[in-house]
Amino acid sequence: MSKKQQAQPALFPRHFVISSLLGLVAAVITFYIWDVPVANKRTILIGAYLIGWWFYFGAIHRPTWYWNTLVRWYHQLGSPRHFYRISGWWLPWLSLMALVLLSVGVVWGLAFSPPHYEQGNSYRIIYLHVPAASGALMGYMAMGFCGVVALVWRLKMAEIMIKAIAPFGAVLAAISLISGAVWGKPTWGTYWVWDARLTSMLILFFPYLGTSALQNAILDPRQAGRAASLLAIVGVVNVIIVRYSVEWWHSLHQGGSMSMFGAAKSQIHPSMLWPLLLCMFGTYFLFAVTVFIRARTEILWRERRSNWVRKEVEGAV
Repeated sequence: MSKKQQAQPALFPRHFVISSLLGLVAAVITFYIWDVPVANKRTILIGAYLIGWWFYFGAIHRPTWYWNTLVRWYHQLGSPRHFYRISGWWLPWLSLMALVLLSVGVVWGLAFSPPHYEQGNSYRIIYLHVPAASGALMGYMAMGFCGVVALVWRLKMAEIMIKAIAPFGAVLAAISLISGAVWGKPTWGTYWVWDARLTSMLILFFPYLGTSALQNAILDPRQAGRAASLLAIVGVVNVIIVRYSVEWWHSLHQGGSMSMFGAAKSQIHPSMLWPLLLCMFGTYFLFAVTVFIRARTEILWRERRSNWVRKEVEGAV
């Protein structure tokens, strides 16, 4: 055997084979313990395993290209100028998706969905309450993730994103609390009870406000960003409590009645479920639109002395 043949790496290195087998075992275990319809989990697990396999295979045989690509993406996403440019491309499409999904979902849910067999038409507030609550929870998780990135890697854009997420997240949390109180009156006979789900959702509202207050109270943007990042990370614990409060404690609030990845297990009739899903995804897109607009405004303010900002402003005028 020649030296060239000896130096050639194996097509499937030992650590790749071991990792692939361990991943397959994990997928099989997940298949048997994950409580969703068989067709759904089969599609998700097979797809996730194949995607992970191909990425890992490519990273082994082209490590330099993968590493350089990750570094390039890191610097691009961390660059306010680059984010300002690409967000400008995305904004029209995100706005269109939010408008279409919310319009169809709201009209479908309010005008065409059948009345509930117990609650009548009062249940229709679900098309406002559930998207707002879900958006508030997902928004805070995104804020917590940005907090980790800001504290560990000192990425300026992560601090900007926290400042952009917090106000609209607080608005969604407030809408969730108010709409839940309105819904609770005909359902429970009262607007408010110190229930586990309601109380933890109220607590979630205050870290949103606190994050905004910290960033506006501290004059140095970098110090304000670090303080807000720490608060955002701490508040993630409450998101988990909100999510599982109806399972951990006795609660007047109903438990989960829908499943994103297992529609067949959802307790909501499809005529009510599909407009609800449209409203939820429309709210997510609307959240993205507001975050991008606020982030772009913050970037322009922080980089106002840069030449590229002057050119952007002159071009807009």
